[in-house]
Amino acid sequence: MPSLSKLGPPELEQLIKENIPRDALMALDDAYKSGDEKCITHATLFVQSHRSSGAGQNRHFFLNETFHEALTVHGAKPSPLSGTKLVTGKLGIFNIARLNVPGHKWVNLKGSKTRKQLAQLNTAIERTYVQGDLFDVDRPVSVGTIFVLGVMDGWNADAKIAALTQVMIALPAPDMKSWLYIKPLTEFLKLYDLPENNNQYDGAVPTLKAQPKKQTGNDQGN
Repeated sequence: MPSLSKLGPPELEQLIKENIPRDALMALDDAYKSGDEKCITHATLFVQSHRSSGAGQNRHFFLNETFHEALTVHGAKPSPLSGTKLVTGKLGIFNIARLNVPGHKWVNLKGSKTRKQLAQLNTAIERTYVQGDLFDVDRPVSVGTIFVLGVMDGWNADAKIAALTQVMIALPAPDMKSWLYIKPLTEFLKLYDLPENNNQYDGAVPTLKAQPKKQTGNDQGN
């Protein structure tokens, strides 16, 4: 592993790529969009006066179901579907959970005990990839948490409810007051197409084969 002073977002992105397959992230992106579409389709079953609340509850259930299915297909062993309980899974070293946010900013979610516990698992990632320096002890990261975010700052005019505009991948800080890393999921997926950066030191030193010196005036007259 490189020295901690050289670790940062590119190395953190590499860690995510090594643990989470591209297909799994694509499935989670599709799951978010599918769950949101189901919510909008069923929103008109509620009268307008409490449609926002009813649709919001339905969105949680639909997203739990689509998220659970995507995690199952990719071997992430999701937690069982159980009412409003948060569905989580695990791929490689990363725990994975979803999170709806009303806009492109952090939302205080300290009231969610499960999310708070998951965020605390990013302590080693914060120390290694965000705050690391030459005086830190170089320890490999063995656990972390990723939130798949659904940004709900759109508006569906037909259903008259908030709508999904973007899906993002993010790592919350352990204290849940900021992001250690955040990027639109479509942008992150492009990283899988980049060539691997091999920084391994090449100690091989090329040598030339010694050529015999040409002799002159020898017994053969050459």
